[in-house]
Amino acid sequence: MKIAVICDFPFWDAKVGTAVRMESLCRSLAKICDLTIIASVTMDPKFRAAAATLPYEIIDRSTLQKHHEETPHIQISGVRPDRQVTVKGVKHLVEAGGFDAVLTPYFNRDWMVRHINQSVLRIVDTHDCQSQRTRSFAAHGLVPTFPMTPQEEGAELDRYDIALALSDADQAEFAAITDTPVVTAPFRLPPKPIYSVRDMAGEVMFIAAKSDVNDMTLAYLLEQVLPLVPRTLTLHVVGNVTVPETCPANVKLVRHLDVEDLAWIYRAVDLALNPTYAGGGIKTKTLEAIAYGVPVITSDEGARGLETLLPDDLVCNDKESFAHRIATLLDDPERRMALSRHMLDALRNEDSDSWLPVFAHLLRAAHARKHAVRAA
Repeated sequence: MKIAVICDFPFWDAKVGTAVRMESLCRSLAKICDLTIIASVTMDPKFRAAAATLPYEIIDRSTLQKHHEETPHIQISGVRPDRQVTVKGVKHLVEAGGFDAVLTPYFNRDWMVRHINQSVLRIVDTHDCQSQRTRSFAAHGLVPTFPMTPQEEGAELDRYDIALALSDADQAEFAAITDTPVVTAPFRLPPKPIYSVRDMAGEVMFIAAKSDVNDMTLAYLLEQVLPLVPRTLTLHVVGNVTVPETCPANVKLVRHLDVEDLAWIYRAVDLALNPTYAGGGIKTKTLEAIAYGVPVITSDEGARGLETLLPDDLVCNDKESFAHRIATLLDDPERRMALSRHMLDALRNEDSDSWLPVFAHLLRAAHARKHAVRAA
């Protein structure tokens, strides 16, 4: 079957969580279907050579723009002027190309496919259970970008033929609020082992973009966790997350902004830290550390959807346990190396594509059902 993945971000850049997830998902889907990515943004020429080697085709904004210029008399009613290029181009490419289904990330991208013929299946890659995320944020006095009740989220899911969840935890949440089939399509990265133990341990890292949750997490780490560690540390803070004005006396803080390749930072540290306590979805920072083989101490929230890859002693949910675990692991190079091997072995041995046959079956069934209804 032919699937078109529609997105409005440069996922080929694969720098942030959404893009990394999309690239991972597309590599899996390309194993069972004829896959094309239609992006409403223009690809930088530096990515074109690599894109030509991928197991799917990428169509960027230049093609959408060309169709728009060739059909200036066509305007789709109800579509904002700044979205006409995308909506017209996507509709034309999907319908003229005989695609069986379109896939969009998040509910709020449905504007890109809303005007496509209804015979084409709709698939949503949820990325998060938004109602669970809303509950999690509310517990800490926060409001997410897209607050939703379970009833509201269920109504959104009901508009799709198939939904993809990042984890079994999300899938269970969705199953209670929608009749739409939901398949767990786990977010995974290939192993890239670079970890090695060093004689003088004491380098740790926290990576995050600026957001309310990430700002609070870093403040919690610096103000409540690291002061309890009975030793001197160097904390590498990667990304534009907000850094508190004060720093504990036992911590030397090093900022890293606009880093093109994070591998050298992961190679230079002894531990990754992610004491997040609010949010939802898969934590890319936790998964990335696992893939590099860097022991990452996190919380239940930071381990969501990754529990099978993380040894139990890397999950801590209070500041005292978190600080104690940092200290004991920095003093135990053999244990750190064993944890690194454990994570990498678990990642290698996991069949992260086991969901594909189930998804393919649901896709065929939904396709047959929709065409039977239209023929009746």
